[in-house]
Amino acid sequence: MILREASFRVLIVSDDTSSGSTVGRHLERAGVTVEAMPAANAASGLAGNGKLPDLLVVDGDGSAGLDLCRMLKSEPETLSLPVVVLGRTETRRLECFAAGVDEYMNHDVSGEEFLVRIESLLRISSARRTMMAAKLAGEIRHREEIRDTFRRYVSPRIADQILADNGMRHRALSTANARVRATVLFADMRGFTRISEQLSPAAVVPLLNEYFALLTEITFKHDGTVFNMAGDCLMVGYNVPFEQADCTERAVATAREMLARFGKLAATWDRQHGIETGLGVGINEGEVIAGNIGSAAYMSYTVIGDTVNVAARLGQRARAGEMLFSEEVKVSLESRGVEVDAVDLPPLSLRGRSSPVNIYCIPVGERLDIRP
Repeated sequence: MILREASFRVLIVSDDTSSGSTVGRHLERAGVTVEAMPAANAASGLAGNGKLPDLLVVDGDGSAGLDLCRMLKSEPETLSLPVVVLGRTETRRLECFAAGVDEYMNHDVSGEEFLVRIESLLRISSARRTMMAAKLAGEIRHREEIRDTFRRYVSPRIADQILADNGMRHRALSTANARVRATVLFADMRGFTRISEQLSPAAVVPLLNEYFALLTEITFKHDGTVFNMAGDCLMVGYNVPFEQADCTERAVATAREMLARFGKLAATWDRQHGIETGLGVGINEGEVIAGNIGSAAYMSYTVIGDTVNVAARLGQRARAGEMLFSEEVKVSLESRGVEVDAVDLPPLSLRGRSSPVNIYCIPVGERLDIRP
């Protein structure tokens, strides 16, 4: 018998102590742990118990027991809790089933029949709880997988914010591409080709990891989204996949900190390895296509478009210790009352574009003429 093979806990709710005692003795002889409480205390007792019983036996002669059944079957936390009502009349039987109870038995039911019917309910309850536990574990795993995915792109704080917001999560996970206005930043290490020639691959990889760890930390600090890491280049976006009214300011602040902090790291590398390097940053603003792009086998959330291409070219052109940005970025900053000490540079001509791009420069520290 399943009652003796597993550990079950049954709560008896009754104001009739003699009736409750009889039912309790049947269950205890079958190896079930039995608890009892008056109907008036049951609702608060269940709410504060923390762990629900495996089954509830309710004396259905009074109105309090029936009210308790209705309450339990209306709450998501207790909806699946099996409830058995013991009553005496056919009218009360129909009322109980209307209230959502799982089983109704007369008070004069034999002990053997009572246990058989209870065992059936407990078997179903056990299977249901196992299924619910498996479903919950699956949902937790799925949520952690989504969180880990988001944390590849954004800071843990923003990842949790996206997970907590259904709208943000839907936009980020949607396979539909969206046109949005974004600020795109490219950070390029200057002198990487020469470093790769001077040092062995085993020595270059730790330097790249240190480089990307620093830039990613700064990006997440300013709530940017990392879209790509390739070679010695990092691509970051703002105002996507979530809105940021101050996205341009965030991008410029990110660039300033990247240039300043990587300058110190580059000095350390020079002392330790005798290599000369620096960082160049390019920023552009405009419309992009954002979405999960790729094949059925592999997809990646990213942004594409002319805005991205211009930002990439600015990043390539920037010298070590230099931030280049487009006129769109300058106009956006000025519209928000932000003044930057920018220097006009000759317009940048790009292949495939009918007109050159007006660009500006903000040097941070000493600019170095270090080639890629």
